[in-house]
Formats: sequence, C-alpha cells, structure tokens
Amino acid sequence: MYPELYQEVLRRLPRDFDFKKQSTDFLQQGICPNCGKRELYTSKNEPWLLRCGRLNKCGHELHIKQLYPDLFNSWSERFPVNDENHGSTDTANAYLKYGRGFTLNLIKGWYQQGFYTDKTTGFSSSTVKFTLTNGTTWERLIDKPDRFGSKKAVFKGKYQGEWWQAPNFCVDTLPQELWLTEGIFDAIALLHSGLTAVSTMSCNNFPEKALQHLEVLLAGKPKPTLVFAFDTGNAGESFTQKFVDRARKLGWQATAAQPYTAKIKLDWNELLLREKLTAEHLEHYRHLGKLLVARSAMDKALLIYQKQSYTEFTFDFNCSLYWFTIDVKNCRKVEEQLSDNDSNKSNQAEKKAQAMRESSKIKMLAKCFPKALYSYQINDTKEVRYAFRIDFPHQNYSIKTTFSGCQLSSSYEFKRRLLTVASGAIFRGNTHQLDHLVEKQLYDIKQVQALDYMGYSVEHESYIFNDIAVKKGRIYHLNEDEYFDIPPLTVKSIYSLQLNINTDLEQFNSDCFNKLWQAFGAKAFVTLVFWFGSLFAEQIRKLQKTYCFFELSGEPGGGKTTLIEFLWKCCGRSDYEGFDPNNATPSGRARTLAQVGNLPLVISEAERDPAKDSKFARFDWEEFKMLYNGRPTCTRGIKSNDNETRNPKFRGAILIEQNFDVQADKAILQRIVKLSVDSKSQTAESLEAAEWLESAEIEQVSGFMLKAILNEDQVLSIVKERMPLHRKRLKQECNIRSNRIAKNHAQLCSLMEAMAIIFQLPQWQVEETQQLLEAIAKERQQATSRDHPQLQLFWDVYEFLESEQVNSVNHARDPQLIAINLNQFAEAAAARKQHIPLLSELKRLLKISRIHSFIGQKTVNSAVNHRLNQSFPTMKKSNCVKCWVFQRGDLL
Repeated sequence: MYPELYQEVLRRLPRDFDFKKQSTDFLQQGICPNCGKRELYTSKNEPWLLRCGRLNKCGHELHIKQLYPDLFNSWSERFPVNDENHGSTDTANAYLKYGRGFTLNLIKGWYQQGFYTDKTTGFSSSTVKFTLTNGTTWERLIDKPDRFGSKKAVFKGKYQGEWWQAPNFCVDTLPQELWLTEGIFDAIALLHSGLTAVSTMSCNNFPEKALQHLEVLLAGKPKPTLVFAFDTGNAGESFTQKFVDRARKLGWQATAAQPYTAKIKLDWNELLLREKLTAEHLEHYRHLGKLLVARSAMDKALLIYQKQSYTEFTFDFNCSLYWFTIDVKNCRKVEEQLSDNDSNKSNQAEKKAQAMRESSKIKMLAKCFPKALYSYQINDTKEVRYAFRIDFPHQNYSIKTTFSGCQLSSSYEFKRRLLTVASGAIFRGNTHQLDHLVEKQLYDIKQVQALDYMGYSVEHESYIFNDIAVKKGRIYHLNEDEYFDIPPLTVKSIYSLQLNINTDLEQFNSDCFNKLWQAFGAKAFVTLVFWFGSLFAEQIRKLQKTYCFFELSGEPGGGKTTLIEFLWKCCGRSDYEGFDPNNATPSGRARTLAQVGNLPLVISEAERDPAKDSKFARFDWEEFKMLYNGRPTCTRGIKSNDNETRNPKFRGAILIEQNFDVQADKAILQRIVKLSVDSKSQTAESLEAAEWLESAEIEQVSGFMLKAILNEDQVLSIVKERMPLHRKRLKQECNIRSNRIAKNHAQLCSLMEAMAIIFQLPQWQVEETQQLLEAIAKERQQATSRDHPQLQLFWDVYEFLESEQVNSVNHARDPQLIAINLNQFAEAAAARKQHIPLLSELKRLLKISRIHSFIGQKTVNSAVNHRLNQSFPTMKKSNCVKCWVFQRGDLL
C-alpha cells in the first residue's frame, strides 16, 4: 500500500468504525456495520480487509475498495506519468498493483498504458491496454470511470469468437483445465492462483475461433477440460449453461465454476483481494459450477447430497422448486447387493452412484423458484419483511415481491401469497418442506436498511431515490436486487414516489434559466432559489436550525401553476402541483409531510375565499409551526403491548401556493417568505416563454436537481459563510427588526449565490433577485406589524359604531378592555348598513388581532345592556353577556 493511501485509510478507519483497541499490528474492537458488535478488526500494516470476528454468527468482510471508492478513482492524479519518460506505465502499474492487487512481476509486459477521450462528453482518462491474439485492443478506463456512465472500457477492433490469453500462454505446458472468464482481470486473478485462464471479454462471446486455433496447436494431444467461469447473475449463468453444451457438441470436455453467492456480488478479482482463491475455495467453486450445468434435477440433487449428506432438502433446477429424499438404509442395501453380484471392484463408484439413484426420490413442489434476496424492517411495526425474486422456466423475466414472516411460516399462507403475486405459481409442498426452504435461504440473509420516505437521509448522509442514490458527490444506481450498495451501507426506499431523474447531465438544457426569467422575471428566480434550497433543507437546518417556508400567492392566471409544475419537472416529477390539506384528514396530512426528505411539499389552495366556503372546515396553519425547525409531524401510537409511539420527523420544505394570502398569527407569518404574482406584467414574449416551460421534457431539465445535489459540499459551504453576512446587512440596511424574517431572506440570498456558481448564472440576475428578496423582506416586516385586512375592516366598523353611541357594541365597563358579542355586533352593523366579514371568518381572525390583543371569551357585566335598560326600561336586557374580550390598544 503506497504511503498516501495508507495514511488516508488509517485516518478514516478509526473515524468510521470507532476502533477502541490499537496495537502494533492490528486495529481491533471496531463496530461491525453488519451485526453492530465490537468485533471488527484489520491489519494495521496492510489494512486492505476488515473482518468481523464473529465468524459463525456474522463473519462480515469489507474491502477498502468497497468502503472508500474515491481513493481508487484518480490514478493519473496520484501517479502522474513523467512526460520525458515516453512509454512509461507508472499510472497503469499503480492501478494494477493497488487497485487490482496484482503482482507486477507476474504480468510484466502484458499491458501498455493508453489514453482515451470521449468524443461526446469530452472527458478523458488514462487506460490500461491489453491486446488480443487477433490484434484487437481492450482498454480499461482508470480515472473516475463513473463520468463515462455504463462505459467502463473501450474496444478497438472485433473480438467475437476470440479470447485474450496471457503472452506466456503455452500449449506444451497446458494443464488439464483451461478456465474461461468474462473479464481480463478475472483471468489474471485466476492466473495468480496457479490456474491457466483466458478471457472471452464478454459472457455472450463464445470463443469458437480461438478454440479451433487451440485444437490445431494441440495436434492430437489431449484436450484440456474447459471450465466456464463467468460471473454470477442471470446473464452469466444463462450463457454458462449454453456454452458448456455448445463446447461439448464441438467435442470438448466442458464444465463450469461459479463464485460463491455472498451478500455482495464478487467476481474472481474481488475474491483474490479477499484471499478466497485458495485450493479449498476453488474446489468449492467447481462444485457450484457442476450444480449449475447439471443435466437433470436428479443429477443436481445427487451432487448436493454427495457434498452435504443431507437426507432431505429443497433445491432448484431449471427455475423450478424440487424436494429430494433418500433412503440411506436402502442405499447401503442396494450397494451391497450390487457388490455381491459383481466380483469386479474397480467400478465401485459407479455402483455407489447407482445405489443412490435407486434409493432417491425427487418431487416438484412448484413450477417456479422463489429466491430470498434480503430482509428489511418496517419502521412503524418493527415487522421484518423478506424480498424475494421468483423465476419461471417458461419466461425470461422475474417477479420481485415481498413476504411477511407469517406468510413464510405456513404452507397455506405461502401458497396464497405466491398465487397472489405470481400468476399460475402453485406451491404443492407442506409446511415441513417450506421450513427447509425458508431455513436454507433466510439463514444469515442480507439485511437492507429501508426508508419509508424518499429523498435525503440524515442518518445515511445520502439522497435515496427510486432509481439512483447520491452520496458525497457520487451517483449510485439501483442494483439488480433493487437496493443501493453505498459502502458500507445497503439501503432502499419503500415509498413509491416515481422521480425520473436523467443522470446524463449533458442533456440538461441550461436555457431553462433564460426562459424562467423571460416568463416571470426575478420572481421566478426567488421561487427557484427556495426550491434549490429545499434540496438541502435538512443540512441547512443542521447548520442554522431552521429553513424558511415559502408562499407563492396572487390572482388566478398569474402563472403559479405553470411555475410550480415546471419546478417539479426539474426534480423528475411530471403532471403534479401539490396537495390540499383541507381535503386530507389529520393522519393523511401527517403521512404526506413525512413522505420526502430534502424535497418541497407544495400546499395548494389551503386558504379559501370565505365568501364561498363559509361552511368549509379550515386547515389550521398552527399545525405547521414546528415544521420550521424540522420537528416531528405528529405522534402516532404503535400497535403493541406497551406505550411505544412513533414521531415521524419532517424532512422537507414547505411551499404554499394559493390565490389568497395566508391568514395566520404573527409567529407563522414570520416563518414565511412571501411572494405575490399577477398577470399585469405578462407580455407576448413572457407567454411564449411560459409555453416553453409547460412543454419542456423531464429529460431536459431534471438534471437541475442532480447537478445541485452533486455539489452539496460547495452549496453548504457558501450558505454557512454568506448567510450571516446577508442577515446582518438586511437588519442594518433594510431595517428588518425580526431576526426570523432577516434569517429567512438571508438564507435565500446566500442560496442564490451558490446556485449562480453551480449553474454559471450572470451576476446581474443574482443582484436583481437579491434586490427583490430585500423588498419582500421589508414587506414581510410591515405585514407582521399590522392586522389582516378583514380584521382592519372589523375594527373600522367597531370604531364607527362606537363613535355614534358609546357602548353601542362594547359591553366592557373597564376602559382598558373591549368586550364584543359577535351576534349583537352583526345586528348593529346591519342596522347601520355596514359590511363586516362572516362571523365564522371573524372567529378565526380575531384570535390573532394585533390592534387589540385577544384575551379570551368571557361572560361580562354588559355596559351595552345597562345603557339600553336605562333608556328603555321595558326591554329588560340581561345584565351578563358572553363576549369576546380584548385588551384595548391604539385605534386606527
């Protein structure tokens, strides 16, 4: 291990695994990421492999390439080639030695160092170049290969029918076995283990030309047995079976070898790095290969029995589930009879095989094969679920589904579930046979961490979506078992929100920023920068405790829907605007708020026109107050025998989109950055730009979110540095007295600067957007210092009525108080032909009155009724009246 890598690994390991004990030779008592016990250890001098000491109960292994892939990406930067030394292979040597674990003296002269530039993206990388026998070259990209998407290597020439062989490949010294692998590095790994191996370059390339050439060179000498050693997986296993049959038809002895199925998929090179290519291991891999290419179900069953000696077990053959039993006593009896009847002892193995075959029985349990993949736990109930892949012999695709513990404990429940999820799949076994299947597959099964939401996970420091995940600037794709390998994590989201994010950033159309500005001006960028900030809401709250709410309101036709739907496209979501909390139950609202992390939740039309919806049960903005700090959305009980509850945390950001302004108390309004839109500034040019936004394809703009979160560290660094400066400026220059208002708008100002750097926006757009943020900050300061217009109207009518006759509507005798009976007030206002808001609306708004502070509803000794009784004795009004009582303030 070269010094820089060694020092960096030793720096990271104690930090990530908390090793408590360090000696001269070992790091010990680290926390195993699989079982959580302090049994993890590694060599201090050569910390390539980390192992869990609980060999029987865990035995987890991690390679530092799996843990820290960033340390094995930029080989040209760490080992640059000296320009004066033409033909140097320093970079390639380092990659093969430290990245692949090869002994350079063994492969000296087998490769060259090359260079590749992608014509589409312009990305360049050093390569390790190998040459096939026909002159075709294969080059492996070694500098940040993730930039090239699925392309990890490039060919120059054709390789169909050929293979790569080591330059020292010699027919005269050819052993009894010739192993055929997919990749060149796999072949070299096997060569390091003393085998003779060649690479077919691809699992779908049958090397017919190379075999013909080898047969000519052998010139009648014994042919080696071909061992097809392709990778595990549907493609590799399928072509292994086909190629073994094809080779046998051509007159070759052929069999197979398979890497063992681990919790992560390992190829031959990775097995070499993990020291798992010993003679004992290789014998096991040969056995796995024989099982793969067995000619019949009985042949496979007998191979398993000879290896494991189980008298009954389940097994799969040709994607069907079978049950095997053997009568051991009868087997011995038949073998003895065959020996007694035949004096020739030389074919004893054949007699034993015949006896086993005659004493064995197999039964098909299902014309499909359910394969357990991993388990995960559901947060609410702590119930464990098991993910299965169901393969069929008659179709070339699989069904992936889940089973509960209950469904795996009874043959009846298992049969029901299987029929429900897989058409025509019938389980004919009993519970005893099912127990064998379940025990075999679920023992030490891989455990995947499941999220019941989608987006950013603070615990994993990762963005988890449906198809991709992002951590520390690197993209991870969903594997074939539908979870993410983010070393040392395995994680997935079980919430089904479909976001179609285009990972090809070259297709991102940066002209969308010009179209946004053309359609809505700086107002579009204020909304966009809040949306941009919502992608980092959790990190911002961790740094600065809060992230603002955003309100986009204004008259119908102002473009709110067009803008919001376009911003959703920037996150890969189409034909969606938001949800109306008035149409949801409290439980439904709580679940909706907990569904995403670092994504906006658009609250649509929560505020209704009181004149039209007087009887509508209104949503209370107080429910959202704690979400400003990322607090839990609600408290829910869990079905159990104790007092356990669940408090799902709010992880997103709130955007309020409606025609009417939010009506709430001062504490809520201070949490909101408010932006109003209208149709007054619309022109033919802006309408054309808006139509472009409406017709834009997700593939063109969803790169916005991906590019943003790939630059997470840079964004957070700018926000952390610049927000305090903007807050100080807003308070001093714009006379913003509220710390909360200043902080909210300062966050967006700093986010605007970060967004401009990442997307290379012009400085004039940054300045105009920040000027608009300053203006709406001033408006918010003024708005939180005055009452709602409907309340102002109410108090204007109150003042008018009281000015004509003292104690006409104020029942309070205390001059410091105002006491109003709303029904009597409405009656008096109607008599004087004064318009007042609906009483249902008043009852909500009066509680947040600022002109006169609301005290409560009380029964008071009425000054109004006392006046009326004195003026009109026959009225006999009650002395006590229930009123809304306020602390008198300065009247407008």
